[in-house]
Amino acid sequence: MSVSLSSIETKVRALIEDNSQTGIDLFTYENSSVFTLSEDNVISVSTVYVNSSELDSNEWSYDSSYNKVTITSSLSIGDTIEIHYTYYPNYSSSIIQKYIQAALVHISANNYKTFVVQNSNVYPEPSEEETNLIALIAAIIIKPDNQSIRLPDVSVVAPRDVPTNVKIAQTIAHFKQNSHGVFEILG
Repeated sequence: MSVSLSSIETKVRALIEDNSQTGIDLFTYENSSVFTLSEDNVISVSTVYVNSSELDSNEWSYDSSYNKVTITSSLSIGDTIEIHYTYYPNYSSSIIQKYIQAALVHISANNYKTFVVQNSNVYPEPSEEETNLIALIAAIIIKPDNQSIRLPDVSVVAPRDVPTNVKIAQTIAHFKQNSHGVFEILG
């Protein structure tokens, strides 16, 4: 068995408070039926309206590579386009997953355990506590100035002036001794 990067990503997002939000973009049709969304890191487009009438999903498409919605139904100059979508305000999934992979390197380099990523899954399958450790280390890498990071079974409390690599090393060292509780980093 394995644990997917996306399941760890959910925990990392909770720790760094990068939760999904709803966005609405308004456009006025002039000459192009392709509309670029204002927010990056779009998760999905839910609804498209033209002049307050909802379009069927077969009348528009979303291209995640370019962050663009294309309307295939006919439009008239001056039509109002309203697009509803969800997005992450700070980090894309691919960026968060790179941080998770960096966390795996730190865990291995600190002689805890070596995990590998294949087909977006982590092997060998980490326990729930190890999954939390991976998410915790990724969150420390992303936001090293956080003084406190908490999950249900583990928390890290560290002064701001402690270097990131020291926070990570001490967190892993504490985890090796006891896989749950509050890890206080002294610096």
